[in-house]
Amino acid sequence: MNSVYGRLPVSGHYLRKRLLLAGFSRSLAVFSLILIGIGILVYRLGGIVPQALISILLLGVALAALAFLIAVYGLLRVWFGGVMGGAAVVGGFCMSLLALAPFGFAAYLAVSNPPTNIAYTEAMAPDSVAAVIESAKAQPLSLISTVPGTPSLLTGRRYLADAPTVYEAARTVLSDKGWTIKDVVAGDPAAAAQRRANGDLGISGTIEVPVPTPRSNVDLADSNQPFLRPESEQYRITAVARDLLFALPSDIDIRIVQDAGETFVDMRSLSRSTGIDLGQNKRFIQGFLNDLDDAMTGKGSTD
Repeated sequence: MNSVYGRLPVSGHYLRKRLLLAGFSRSLAVFSLILIGIGILVYRLGGIVPQALISILLLGVALAALAFLIAVYGLLRVWFGGVMGGAAVVGGFCMSLLALAPFGFAAYLAVSNPPTNIAYTEAMAPDSVAAVIESAKAQPLSLISTVPGTPSLLTGRRYLADAPTVYEAARTVLSDKGWTIKDVVAGDPAAAAQRRANGDLGISGTIEVPVPTPRSNVDLADSNQPFLRPESEQYRITAVARDLLFALPSDIDIRIVQDAGETFVDMRSLSRSTGIDLGQNKRFIQGFLNDLDDAMTGKGSTD
């Protein structure tokens, strides 16, 4: 007997498997992101020591790597096996990549920069740099404990201007960058110390006596410009710069020296609490000198 159902195409309901770890991969990736973010925030607030931050970062990258592997396995099953849960596993894949991206960028910086924690321009004395490196090795607390390698070497600047003009521009750049100025020395401190040791008080054995100034005027001037220095042919500025992510300090040394009608600027930057700076000190110097170029261009004093 013919039936109307006999002429219909064969159809049925097929059961599709679902990925059991798709949601877990996404949740694991999100948790690693939160863990890394909270760890950095607590460290910036001074709640944990550098060693604890390293442990948190290592745990975060391990969880992100596990989430990435699970997500890749899930994507393969979705593509070739047709199992369900593709949206969740894609979310886990993207979130894990987001968590791993900063560590991949840090690895790139580690490979492309020398394993050191100091950078300086060519004219800085190598003996002084070596002394700074030795002092860095003696630091008791370091984020990454390693022996610094060859320092990053950069080129200083030469401007067709006098030293006070360059010093004024340098102070403007320091203010714009928000670096903390520790000290400013006008003149050659070594020569002044040598003269004092030899008993030389100045020209013909005399010293300059300043005109008395009311105390209120002196206090007002010092409070407005605490690092104001007289005009000189040489300046030495010490400052502290911090990176954007971890706020790790670097000691900055800026030397401004006038020779005839030209002024030369040299710098040195040293990480205070890390053995490897991933090129941060080099970027500090490059950024400062580039901004100083712009400031001096506005004064019409570049060569």
